Amino acid sequence: MSRPRPRTLGRLLAAAAAAALAAVVVPTAGGAPVSARPAANTPAAQEIPVHLSTLSPLIPAAGDTLVITGTITNATSAVITHVEVGLRISPTAVRTRSEIPQILAGDAGRTGVAVSGSRVTVADSLDAGGTVAFKLSVPLTALDLPAARAEVAVIGVESIGDVTGDGQGPVQTGLTRTFLPWFPPKAGVSPSPVLWLFPLSTTPSRLADGVFLDDHLAAEIAAKGRLTRLLDAAAVAPTAVSWVVDPALLQSLQDMSDGYKVRSADGKLVEGTGGPAAVAFLDRVRTLTRGADVTSSAYADPDVVALHRSGLDLDIALAGSTAITLPSTVLGQPVSTGLAWPPGGVVDEGTLDVLRAAGTRLVVLSAASMPPSPTVSYTPSGSVDLAIGSTPLRAALADPIVSALVAAPGRARDPAAIDPVARRQQALAQIAMVSLELPSTPRTLVIAPPVRWSAYAGTASLVAATASSPWSRAETLTAFAATPPSDVPRARVDYPPAARAAELPVAYLARVKQARTDLAALRSVAPDSRGATAALEETLTRAESSSWRTDLPGGRALVSSTQAVIDEQTEKVMVLSRAPVTLPGDSGVIPVTVANDLGRPARVGVRLTGTPSTRFVADDVAPFTIAPGQKATLEVKARVVGTGPVTIAIQLLTPDGQPFGAPVTTSVQSAAYASAALWVVGGLFAILVVLLGVNFVRRRRPAAKAAFPAEDADA
Repeated sequence: MSRPRPRTLGRLLAAAAAAALAAVVVPTAGGAPVSARPAANTPAAQEIPVHLSTLSPLIPAAGDTLVITGTITNATSAVITHVEVGLRISPTAVRTRSEIPQILAGDAGRTGVAVSGSRVTVADSLDAGGTVAFKLSVPLTALDLPAARAEVAVIGVESIGDVTGDGQGPVQTGLTRTFLPWFPPKAGVSPSPVLWLFPLSTTPSRLADGVFLDDHLAAEIAAKGRLTRLLDAAAVAPTAVSWVVDPALLQSLQDMSDGYKVRSADGKLVEGTGGPAAVAFLDRVRTLTRGADVTSSAYADPDVVALHRSGLDLDIALAGSTAITLPSTVLGQPVSTGLAWPPGGVVDEGTLDVLRAAGTRLVVLSAASMPPSPTVSYTPSGSVDLAIGSTPLRAALADPIVSALVAAPGRARDPAAIDPVARRQQALAQIAMVSLELPSTPRTLVIAPPVRWSAYAGTASLVAATASSPWSRAETLTAFAATPPSDVPRARVDYPPAARAAELPVAYLARVKQARTDLAALRSVAPDSRGATAALEETLTRAESSSWRTDLPGGRALVSSTQAVIDEQTEKVMVLSRAPVTLPGDSGVIPVTVANDLGRPARVGVRLTGTPSTRFVADDVAPFTIAPGQKATLEVKARVVGTGPVTIAIQLLTPDGQPFGAPVTTSVQSAAYASAALWVVGGLFAILVVLLGVNFVRRRRPAAKAAFPAEDADA
C-alpha cells in the first residue's frame, strides 16, 4: 500500500529525482552529496555490501528509537575512503505479499530516500577486503510513519564511500533493504491467528538391542546442536507454539540416558557420549512443554506415500500407533495423537484415505498443494476440511513462504553465517501483510517448518513477535481443530513428480517388507513376553522413516542389521534330519527331528514335498509345541512311487500354515521296489536259460540226422 506522508521539500525532490535518474544527487542531513544508484541486496552486486546483525525494537511503537547494527565489507580491490552508513526509507510501503521478494531482489525499486540525521561515519578508509562494524540509532519520528494506519515500511541501510581514483566522490556503494512492520494502536487491524507447529524429530539410527548405528543424536542435543537450538528458539514463548514430538526421538533419548553403545565404522561397539546431555535435554523439554499444546507425530516420521505405493498400508497404521503412549509418560502430561505429517506436505488421494482409516484426525500439508479455486486476492485461512469418504479430515495448510523462512536454509550451512535479521524481518513482513490484506477478517496462518528443521539466530525473536505482536497472535493446535474451517474452495494439485522421485525406493521398501514377513512368522511360531520381537517391529518401522530419503545407505544398514537378527532367531528352530531314508515298502514312516534353541516355546508344523511331486506323497504334520532347548522327533507317513531315490524338502510351518525358515533337503526311496526288481531280473534270467536250452536241443537234432542217414531212410 502506498501512502501520503508529510515530507520536507528536499525529500520530495530527492524522491522524484531518484525515480527519474538514478545518478541524480540526493541531499542528506550530513551535507555531502550521495549518488542514488539503486543496489540490490545481493552482495556480489555491491562494492561495500551491508550485513545486518540486529534490528530493534521488534515491535516498534511511537517514541521508540530504531537501532540497527551490522557490518560492511570492502568487496573491491581498492581502498575506499570516507566510509559512512545511513538509513533510507521508501515513500511506498509494501503493497502485496508477492512484492516482498521482488523488493529484496531490487526488482521493484524501493531505493528510498535518505532519513535526515541518520548518517554516521564508520571509517576514514577501508582497505580491500576489510570489514568494519556499524551502529545506527534513529528516532522513529524521523521516519514520518503514519499515526493511524498500519503498513509494512521498506527501509534500507546504505553504505557510502569514496572509491579511490574513480573521480566521483562519495557515492552509495551498497544497500540492504529490509522491512519494518508498523501497526499503531489506532490502525484497527485484527491480528492474524498464527498456528506455529514446532516439530522435534531426528533420523532414527537405534537398533532393536539399543545399539546406535552412529552418535549423531548426541551432537544434536549438545550445547549448540540442532535440537538444542530449537529449544532455545521456543524458550522465549514456549506456550505460543504447538509442539509436535516424535515418539522415536523420546525413545532414543531415554535409551541414551541409561548409557548406550554406538557401532563404530570398523564394527566395534564403543560407549556413546550423549548420556548426560540426553538427561538434561529431556528435563528441558518437560519444562518447556508444561502447560503447552503437545501432539505426538507418527512414529519416526514414516514416508507414508511411498509405503502406500508399495502396498504397506498396514505399516502406515502401525506407525501411527507405535509407542503412542510414550510421549505422555515421558513428558508427564496429556499428549494429543492422530496427527499425520507427510514428507514435504504433499500426499496423494490413496494415502489420504489410508490415513483417515488409520484414525488420523489432522494432516499437515503445504498450502501450495491445495490452492484456492478460483484464486482470491488474499491469503485464506489454512484450516480446511477434507471430505474423504464419509469421515471429514482436518488439514492444516502450511504457508510455504513463511514456513521456509523460519528455518535455516540447509543443514549443511552454519546457522551463524545466515543473516538473521533479513530472514526474520522478511517473515514478519509476510505475516503482517496477511493481516493487512483483510484488516477486519482474521485468517489462520499455519507455520510448519520441515520436520527435521534447524533454527537460526533470528528464530527466537520471530517466535516472540508472532506470540504478541499487533499483527499476529498465537493459536494452539487444539483451538485450530475446534475452530470452523475456511469456506474458500480449494483445488487439489496432482502429486508432483519431484515428490515421487524423492520417495524411498521400491526396492528398499521390498527389503523392509520381506523382513516384516519373516518377523511375523517368527512371532507366530515363538511369541515372546519380554518384547524382543516387538523391538524388532519398532526397528523396522524406524527403517520406513522419510529421513532415509537422504541417507539410503544408513537405512539399508538398519534393515540389514534387523534382518540378521530375525534370521538368527529363525534358524534356532530347525530340522535336524538330513540323512537319506529307505522305506521297507512303497509306504512307511519318515523320522523328522526338530530342535528349538530359543529361550521360549516354539510351535511349528511340518510339510514334506518331493521332486517330482508325482512320486512322493506325505500328509502335513499338525502344529506341535517344542519346549525351549528341547528336541522333538515325529514320524511322518509317506509313500514313494517308482524306483530310485526321490529328493524331498522338509519345511517347517507356522501355526497358520505359512513356511517358516529355510527347508532342509534329503532323499527317500522304497526297498519294496528294489526287491521286486531282483525278482524280475531272476525271472528274466530263468527264461533266458530255458530259451537257451530249447535252442541247444533244436541245433542238436539236425546234426544227428546227418550222422545216420540210412536209419533215417528206413525209418
